[in-house]
Amino acid sequence: MEESLYDTSRLIEAYKKKETLEGYTTILNLMEFPKAIEFNLRVLFPSKSDYYLSLRISTELLKTGKTIPAVDSLIAAVVLNNKLKLVTKDNHFFLIEKIMKDFKVDVV
Repeated sequence: MEESLYDTSRLIEAYKKKETLEGYTTILNLMEFPKAIEFNLRVLFPSKSDYYLSLRISTELLKTGKTIPAVDSLIAAVVLNNKLKLVTKDNHFFLIEKIMKDFKVDVV
């Protein structure tokens, strides 16, 4: 079973619904929504290679005439480099799925 990394939008929804989550998030998501610390998820910190991949994602998206927030391209890079699946409520992550064949996203 592939492990999941939860984006801020999904963390907020789960918190409001008093759900439990297992898996990962990033320090960036915790900075956006500090209450998510209560989920006790494993927290990933972006590495240098994540930043390089994020730049590549942004560059490839620009070639298609599309952009997403810089933080989201970095979160996508963390997901890719750690071979995880992103769980989010944000449809713009489908743009990354089109340009990065190994990117897995579940928009709920």
